[in-house]
Amino acid sequence: MKVFMIGNSFSICVGKYLPSVVRAEGKHRLHLTSAYIGGCSLQTHAEHLAAAEKEPDCAPCRISVWDSGDMRKHSSRPGSVWSVLKGNSFDVVTLQQASHESWDFSTYFPWAETVISCVKKFNPKAKIMIQQTWSYRADSPRLAAWGFDGDEMFRRIVGAYETFAARTGFELIPTGTAVDLFRRESGETYVPLPPARRAAYRCPDLPPAAADVVGRDYWTKDETGVMHLSADTIHLNPRGEYLQACVWYGALFGEDPRRIAFEPADMGSDECRLLRQCAAKALEKYGKVF
Repeated sequence: MKVFMIGNSFSICVGKYLPSVVRAEGKHRLHLTSAYIGGCSLQTHAEHLAAAEKEPDCAPCRISVWDSGDMRKHSSRPGSVWSVLKGNSFDVVTLQQASHESWDFSTYFPWAETVISCVKKFNPKAKIMIQQTWSYRADSPRLAAWGFDGDEMFRRIVGAYETFAARTGFELIPTGTAVDLFRRESGETYVPLPPARRAAYRCPDLPPAAADVVGRDYWTKDETGVMHLSADTIHLNPRGEYLQACVWYGALFGEDPRRIAFEPADMGSDECRLLRQCAAKALEKYGKVF
């Protein structure tokens, strides 16, 4: 199966484990291509597509390719969505909104129409699917700036993506729902540390993060050589990337994620089993039958 992801950092992370899952299961072959621009919205992709009609050599994206049949074929180069669509024939093309606009349906159109039109022009037989993205970790500064919490962000994301799917007739890949299910079924709740407790940490110690599949804490060195505890509160951590791969495997191939045998070497089997169960439940919620 040849799959092309038109997205951003919330799609390129699928490449972390999905090719390995497909290879290990041995039932299918996946040729996965990603057009990546960090934080890229449907509007920005649409604008780049319009520009490429006049300037075909423009290369605003990072094009990455994985092949589950030969993991050594992973490559990365500059390019554009327009050139990739024009020069290839895909079985599936996926779309998504930028995470910071995902909860606001007014940001989806008319830009999505431009992207969809280009896909249909160059790959008329491709199945178009939509990845439902996820809500941020509870301590994300963006949530505070927007004036609502992660649960409300998730509710708005669900509404926006379901409206998008209903308007287009495209199938959802419910990654965001799987993330929410993990948060509810893991038996733990991520609680941000008070500033004073966070400031008490010393390198290389890190705060606990087992309760969420989104976000990670890490140490960075400033220009004076002093180490600071930093946080990514929006992207999937490795457990989240495994969860995402399980959701995509089920969505693309119609396989039950609960039967996936592949497990990352640094993750426990009980944890992986829960992640696979959450992936399956999310897919079943949106009509997948295994």
